[in-house]
Order: sequence, then structure tokens, then C-alpha cells
Amino acid sequence: MFFKQKKIHPHAKILYSDSRVMLFGLFKHSFASLRFRRSSVGVKRFGKEIEIEEIFLDKLAKHREEETDTANIKLEVPLKRANFLVLMTLVFLAFLFFFSFVFYFQVVKGKDYSAQAQKNNSLVAHFSAERGIIYDRNMNQLVQNEATFDLYLNVDKLSSTTTIDSALENIYTLLGWSAEKENLDFSVGNALIKENLSQMDLVLLETKKSQMPYLEIKKHIVRHYEANACLGHILGYLGKISQDEYGSLGEGYDFSDYIGRAGVEKTYENVLKEKKGAIQIERDALGNELSQEVISQPSSGDHLVLSLDLALQQKAVTALTQTLEDIGGTKGVVIALNPQNGEVLALVSMPCFDNNLFSFGISQDDLDKLNSNKSKPLLNRATSGLYPTGSTIKPFMASAGLEEGIITPKTTLFCPSTLCVENQYNKDEATCFPDNKFHGWTNVKRAIAESVNPFFYMVGGGYQSPGPNSKFYVPNMPKNFVGLGIARVKEYLNLFGFGAQTGIDLPSEAEGRVPDPEWKQSYFTTALEQKWYLGDTYNLSIGQGYLLATPLQLAVGYASIANGGKLIQPHLAKSFLNSQTNQATDFVSNITRENFISSSTLEVVREGMRQTVTSPAGNAYSLNSLPVDVAAKTGTAQSYGKAEIYNNWIGAFAPYENSEILLVVMVEEVPGLRGSAQQTAKSILGWYFSPKKTEPTKQTNLEPAPISTDVDFPVEVPQQTPTESATTSLDQ
Repeated sequence: MFFKQKKIHPHAKILYSDSRVMLFGLFKHSFASLRFRRSSVGVKRFGKEIEIEEIFLDKLAKHREEETDTANIKLEVPLKRANFLVLMTLVFLAFLFFFSFVFYFQVVKGKDYSAQAQKNNSLVAHFSAERGIIYDRNMNQLVQNEATFDLYLNVDKLSSTTTIDSALENIYTLLGWSAEKENLDFSVGNALIKENLSQMDLVLLETKKSQMPYLEIKKHIVRHYEANACLGHILGYLGKISQDEYGSLGEGYDFSDYIGRAGVEKTYENVLKEKKGAIQIERDALGNELSQEVISQPSSGDHLVLSLDLALQQKAVTALTQTLEDIGGTKGVVIALNPQNGEVLALVSMPCFDNNLFSFGISQDDLDKLNSNKSKPLLNRATSGLYPTGSTIKPFMASAGLEEGIITPKTTLFCPSTLCVENQYNKDEATCFPDNKFHGWTNVKRAIAESVNPFFYMVGGGYQSPGPNSKFYVPNMPKNFVGLGIARVKEYLNLFGFGAQTGIDLPSEAEGRVPDPEWKQSYFTTALEQKWYLGDTYNLSIGQGYLLATPLQLAVGYASIANGGKLIQPHLAKSFLNSQTNQATDFVSNITRENFISSSTLEVVREGMRQTVTSPAGNAYSLNSLPVDVAAKTGTAQSYGKAEIYNNWIGAFAPYENSEILLVVMVEEVPGLRGSAQQTAKSILGWYFSPKKTEPTKQTNLEPAPISTDVDFPVEVPQQTPTESATTSLDQ
């Protein structure tokens, strides 16, 4: 049977639905009156129970929504244009930010991050060869290499369950060492645990290598130096790279490497250091090694050949040691140069130090002893010791006087035993400048040979005679002799290299000092001390007062007199040997200045220095017995005020014509007037020019040291109250 479905008006549907809701309300009220227990009719849901009336109500509401289509009705509110623009702007900016972020990391920094990612997958390990060898000019080996092994803890290889403390405990337990964690540096991720492992330690560590992957054993080269020739100041030593240095050294170094710390080891670090080899190790994501590939092979550092003559160096040590034992001293210097090319043939600074102490890491005890030693053995006196030169400055003063026309080779000046300058404020007083003896009429050659102080006082600072009525009047003295003055004295001393580094290939060279009024004004604080007096110029003219020079500066200056006027930069390097091809590259000498003094002037000065040796009155007459012609100049500078303690000097070159060796000797703290430096020089030159050179050995019968008459006493400058009229025309 079929029933015909009638259409119902929409409003009727709503009324019908509403009536059903009302009916359900009555039904709900009736249900509530039945007082069913909740537990029997409720349905559990999260947090609370659902009551039965809620089920019927939800079903009825859902049915109503379906009939009236109210489920699809939405309430829409139009968005304002300004708000819409703000929203779109924010969306655009967010998109732009993320796009820029991606662009920066993918494009700008893409290569860097790609390289870092590659590093995570691969590791480049370096392995070393040997450091270059150092030889003397005759190919005598001055240093040897010995391999040692150090133990490191690599923090990056520690597992997640292994701490630094537990790793250290494992190491110390295995090897029976005492824990020293407080001295370890883990800031670079690879801490040095112990240096110079013993053979037994190496064996034990090898057996535990697989169980302790964080252990690394690294090889490094220890240097053994020639110990019998006082070479510490020349060769230097190696030291471990510090954390600060590691960041600035660039490629080619590992944190565990050693570099030159002093001497030629430091100067020629780039020549001597080895070229490391490299292996690329591929790893998986877990860090397991997959493969190895050799990128480059290691090669030894190039070899350095020094101009040093080992036998001459040993002879210089022997001769100076004997002299120091003779006077009860400990300090002195010997320098031997080839004046034609600046090669250093020998360089001794005593007391010496044993640079082998630094090879295995010097103990704090030994380092404290070196630093606390009053004789300062670590100081290279040849290049960094500063001293008044005494009369050894006089050949340079003579050169300046001759060049400026202050004197000629025929000029004679009357030289009293004491030169007195009248006090311009009190005519009854004078400042007097002594000589070691009376010389009378003197020319420049005799003044050099016999070291006549008044002659050089007048050449340097001039002289103005007091009136005939003065008690200080000397009839034979010049009435008004115009000297060089301080400005020209300083100029010529600078030309000969004083007051500046020589440029030798050793670190920490001192500059020295040539004083002048500007220096004195800046150095002192009171007006009385700051004034430049005539006595200052007089003192400078004989190598005293405020003048300070290194023995090497004096040697370079004398070399220019010996070679005809060329100031040559001294050097220890003679050539470099390629470790692969053995091909030599010669060191090229550098002439820093030439033609600054005329050959005629130099010839007069040279003759004066030769007369120092040939004349019985000359101050180096003892050298006349040598088998070769020698020219020389001595000096004895008072070093401790009025005490009879002196620094004794000599500079000599031989043969006189076409010299092949220039020698400077300085002996510190010589008691009394003895020619200790001259004695040392004679011993060295006698051996050097002997027909058959024997091994340098200690002499048993020493000749007595000559008595020194070449004594320079620094003069105390008069302490006058400076006024505008107090300047003297002698220094203008």
C-alpha cells in the first residue's frame, strides 16, 4: 500500500519542530520526577558522567538543525581595509624574513657550511718529518734531532659515558702516574698529559689503544746542541707553542708543535721547520673510520749553514775563559767578523748557558737558577749588552774631525796631563779633565795610538783659553779651538752605526744610545740635570758619560774602517740547503751604508790604529809579536765610579792590508789597570794565524797581561745654575 506524501509549508515545519521540543521538555520533566539513580542511567565521559536527558536533547537538536539547515548558517563580519593591509604587510614581512634567512644560509654561507659539513664527515690529520739541521761553515753539525713521544687526551673522542675525570683516572691507573689535572689545559680540546714517554709507557699504551680511543700519541723532535762551544746565545732553543701563538701562526702548525724561541732557531723558523704531510680520514655519522687517503707527503725542513767557524768559536771560549779565571771574573764578550762581507766567524757571550736544558722542557728549578743568577747568563752581551766604549770610540772621533776639517793629518795640538776649562761664573775655579799621562804636542795618528784624551776633548768640544792672567792659562794651548760640537759628534757616530741596531739575524738586539741635548732634556726632570754642558761633549768624545753601545756595534764600526768605508749588516747565515735537492742558496750580504767617509780620512785613521801596535808607546804594542800585521785600538772605561774596576776593550783587524778577521773583545769588571782584553785577543789571533791550527786547548803558561795605560775617567759635569748666558760657544 502506498501513501501519498503531502507537502508541508516551511512555517508548519518550524511549528511542528517547536511542538516536538515542547513535548520533549514535558518528557524531560517527567523523567526527572522518576528520580533514577545517576549511576544506573548515566554514560561515562572524560571528567564527568553524561546524563540520559542530554543524549535525547542532543539528538533532538541535531534533528532540528538538519530540518531547518541552521548548521550551515555562518555569521560573517566584513574586515576593515586598513586592518587587511596591516595583516597582509605582516604576512609579507614574515615571508621576506624567512626567505632572507634561507638565502643567507643556502647561498651566502653555503660554501662555509658545506665545508663544515664535509669536515664532520672527514678529518685531516698531519704527520711530521724532521726539523732542518744547523751546520757551521765547515759543515760541522751543531745540532742533532732525536724523536720523542708525548701523550695527549682528545676530548672530542670521549664517549657519552666517559668523562674527562674518568679518562684521566684510567690513564693514571694504567701507567702508575700521579694525577695532575690542575696543570692540564683542555681549552683546545687536545690536552697534553705527559711529555717524553718512556719505552715501557709506549708499550702499555699500545695494548690499550682500542679501549681508550681518546688517547693520542704524538711524535716530536728534540734538539741536541753542541755543548762545548758556548753556542746557546747563537743557536737558541725550541719551545712549545702557547695558546695565544697558535691562533696567529697560521697553517702548518699543530697545537702540540715546538717553535724556535731564541737564536737562529727563532730567526730562521720558517727555514728550519718541517713541511707536514696530511692524511684525509673519511668517517661515518657515528665517527667510525671508513678510509684513509694521503693528501701530501711530509718533508724535512731546510738546513741552515752558518758563517760560524766552530774551531774559532771554541778557541775564543777557551781564551776568554782563561782570562776570566785570571782576574776572577765571569763576564765578557768575543766577536769575530769577516770585515769584507759581514759574516760572523765567532760570537761568545759569557757566562754561557746550556740550551740543551730547554730541549726536554726546562725544570722550574733550573729556570729559577738561570733567572736569579746575578751574571745574567741568558743575556747575550754581544748584541744586547750596553756599555760605555771608552777610548775605542776615538778612531771614529778622528774620522769626524778629519772629514769636517777640524784637524788635518798635520795638525798638532798641545795636550797637557790635565785640560782645565775656566769657570765662567768664578774665574778662580775650573773644571779639569785628566789624561792618563803627559803627551805634549800630538798629531791625530799619535793621539789614536797612545789614546791622548785632551786631543779628543778639543776635537769633540773645542777649547777656549782663559786669559794670560788666569792661573789656568797654558801658553801652548790654542787660544780658541772650535771643535765638532755635539750635533756633528752625534751625526758621525750615527753614520758609523752607533745608536741603532746593526740588523744581525738574532732576536732582541739593543739599539744603544748616542746622547745629545734633546735626549738629556727628555731623560732628566730638573733644569740643572737637563742642561747640556761642555763636560758632556768631552765625556762623549772619549767614549764615556751617557754613551752606550753594544760590542757588536763597535765591531761593525771597526769593520767599516778595515774594509775601506762600507757599513755591512752582520749575519750568521751563510747559506741554506734544500733538504730534498741539497741545493745551496747563498745568503746575500747587505751593505747598509758606504762612501760616507773619504778613503783619505780612513787611511789616516788606519795608520793611527796600526801605530797603536807598532809603536813601543802604543797601547796594543804586545800584538806586534804576532805573525801577521795587526791594527788595533784599546779602551779602558771606568765602570763603578771611583772604584778601580774597569771594562776592558780592544778592537783589532788583521792582516792590516785586505783584512780577513775583525776582532772585538770586552772583559767586564777587570780589577786594576791590566790589558785583559788585549791578552785574550792576542791568544785568539795567534792561534788563528798559526801555520798549523791545533785543537783549542787551555794554555798552561800564560803570558802576563799587559798593563793598560789607556784609562778613561768620566768627568763629573759642573753643577751650575743654568741661565740664558750660560751656554758656551764651544758646542755650537
